[in-house]
Amino acid sequence: MYNSLFMQNPNVVRIGRRRRRSRNESRLLQRLRTALLLLCFATILAVVGMVAASVSTYQALAADMPDLDDYRSTELAQTSLVYDANGKVVDQLYGVQNRFVVPLSDVDPTLKKAIISVEDHRFHEHRGLDFEAIGRAAVENIQSLSIQEGGSTLTQQLIKNTYIAQQERFIPSFERKFVEASLAWQYEKGHSKREILEQYLNTVYFGSNAYGAEAAARTYFNKDASDLTLPESALLAGIINLPGVYDPFADPESAKQRRNVVLGRMLEYGHISKREHDRAVASKVVVSRGRVVYQNDNEYFLDAVRKEIAGEYGNDMVYEGGLKIYTTLDPVLQAMASEAVDAIVNPEAGDPSASLVSIDPSTGAVRAMVGGSDFDEVKFNLATQAHRQAGSSFKSFVYAQAVHEGISPETMYVSKHLNIDMGENARPYEVDNYDFIHRGPITLQKALADSDNTVFVQLALDLGLQKVVEMANKLGVDSEIDAYPSTAIGGLRVGVTPLEMASAYSTFANSGTHMEPYLVQKVTKDQNEEEQLLEEHRPFGEEALSKDEAAVVTQALRAVTERGTASYYHDLEAEIGRPAAGKTGTSNEFIDAWFVGFIPQLSTSVWVGYPNERRSMVNVNGLPEINGENYPLDIWSLYMQGAAQKYPVEQFDSPGPDLNLEVKTDGRAYVKPPPPPEPPEKTTEEKTGDETKKDSGSGDTVVQPEEPDPPGSRQAEPRQTPSAPGPDPVPPVQQAPASTSPAPTSASPAPDGG
Repeated sequence: MYNSLFMQNPNVVRIGRRRRRSRNESRLLQRLRTALLLLCFATILAVVGMVAASVSTYQALAADMPDLDDYRSTELAQTSLVYDANGKVVDQLYGVQNRFVVPLSDVDPTLKKAIISVEDHRFHEHRGLDFEAIGRAAVENIQSLSIQEGGSTLTQQLIKNTYIAQQERFIPSFERKFVEASLAWQYEKGHSKREILEQYLNTVYFGSNAYGAEAAARTYFNKDASDLTLPESALLAGIINLPGVYDPFADPESAKQRRNVVLGRMLEYGHISKREHDRAVASKVVVSRGRVVYQNDNEYFLDAVRKEIAGEYGNDMVYEGGLKIYTTLDPVLQAMASEAVDAIVNPEAGDPSASLVSIDPSTGAVRAMVGGSDFDEVKFNLATQAHRQAGSSFKSFVYAQAVHEGISPETMYVSKHLNIDMGENARPYEVDNYDFIHRGPITLQKALADSDNTVFVQLALDLGLQKVVEMANKLGVDSEIDAYPSTAIGGLRVGVTPLEMASAYSTFANSGTHMEPYLVQKVTKDQNEEEQLLEEHRPFGEEALSKDEAAVVTQALRAVTERGTASYYHDLEAEIGRPAAGKTGTSNEFIDAWFVGFIPQLSTSVWVGYPNERRSMVNVNGLPEINGENYPLDIWSLYMQGAAQKYPVEQFDSPGPDLNLEVKTDGRAYVKPPPPPEPPEKTTEEKTGDETKKDSGSGDTVVQPEEPDPPGSRQAEPRQTPSAPGPDPVPPVQQAPASTSPAPTSASPAPDGG
């Protein structure tokens, strides 16, 4: 009944339902609280796990992380520059990276703003890590299940470019990103934003092997980074993301579209006005390859400079040290030298090659150097590396030693066939002149003018061969020279280089004082925004001859050009407009041909021959043979006609009255026999008797013929001036190069034979 009543009461039913609902809700809340507690606990565990994992990862990676303290001592690879004597850049030396480190003040503000806008617009707000960008990158990476977005700040990019190994920089890796982020956070603690931006601008890659803003500005616009315009800066900033895609040389349209994106970002972040944006977007993309245009005519000179500096500082310093190398190269003289060589010889057509070196006698500075005809094809430098027979151009050194020992140029030797005993079990050394022309007794000065072999071998033997070698060394020949009789006429075991010969003859032009030849004036390096001097050449001379002795040698070498072997086809004084001195030289079988000559301000050597073989230069372009009087002298004259115009006309020194030179009468020197004694004076009576006999005669005067002198006994009297040419016929002077003139016949004066 109770139950029946209870069931029939509606209020009682509602109370029961409420109680059941209340119990259900209580159970649900309890479950929710339990789930929430479990979730919180799981979260805490996850965070702890993540922290522990991070700590563990950091500890695991810490040992391999680069030390930030080393950053300041790590120098970026920088391009070295080579300058000519006028201060113009003529070469850039770099290895993997072409870079010029510059201070932030030398970068136009538009480039700074453009890079910040497109690469890290919150650069001035974060401390090395941009968590907003990291979050955005994380979403992208999770969605793609790979590392697509990096979220890297400029600081992180700097860390990647300076600390991360080259081979790892472009491999996507969470581990590498972790290292970058960790080091960037540390790095910002010890460096200002200005320092970081400056370092970034000197390290970031802009494509086309240009690292840093300065190299990029020069590569793409041929200007300094301080002179960039807004459109140019935006173009460079756009390249950084994908240098290969946005290369303005390869794809100017893509580069322009990317540039406009950068300009849009600059406008969005308030770095430029709408008007500046619109004008920049409307501008065309104009690029200019700002690389040094290498001129083949100076490559041999520059190659010699590179080798010299590498020998002193090492290749790493040369190609990564950011050196500034100031050379002695005169670009005007270098161009003239190359043009003169090319005008006479064409190795590609089978002609022999030629080398030319020109030196300032007063300092030793090498002003021009032709080491071959095509550096791209042949790297061997004939000017510095080719040791060749000097021929008769070496006779000047024998002559110089004679003068140094007080021997007068009027000393005479007999020009004749020589057969010199070389010792037991050795063949005699036979010496003749070209075409076996022997001149009989002849002065030393005329022997030099006519390039007489036999006289100079005898003179060298009298002087002492070792003394001749030492004189050549003092004058400027550094190559090894043997004390052999053949050395007197340029028959050398090792040979000499054109650089050595130009240097040795420059000693005569510099009043007997030898100045060591050099190509590098100074070397500097930018250090803390200042140019630090690493080395500077200070000219230092050593006296080989006195001023008067050098003047006597120069007089003899002038006689060579005025009436000796160098006058057969050229009137050098007329051609170059001033006095010149020099000596021809031709080795046996016409294998090497030289002319080495000078004016007071410039000494120049020219060598002609085949560089890869000892090949006779006969029947070349219609000439029976190439010798010192034609091709080398043709080149020398063509070059000096222009080169001499850079200098005022200056006369050579004359020997002073105090120089005491004596005619040599001992050794192998020729001594002229004394004249016969004068007949005794006749008495008055004898004279009267003679008159009587004369009056009583028929009136016809009979003259008895003189007894002829023995052959070779009658000689010209020694004179103070150079003697006139001998009986050899002399062809008329030709103003055109000998190489374009009719070839000398067998009746022509003989060229050098040594």
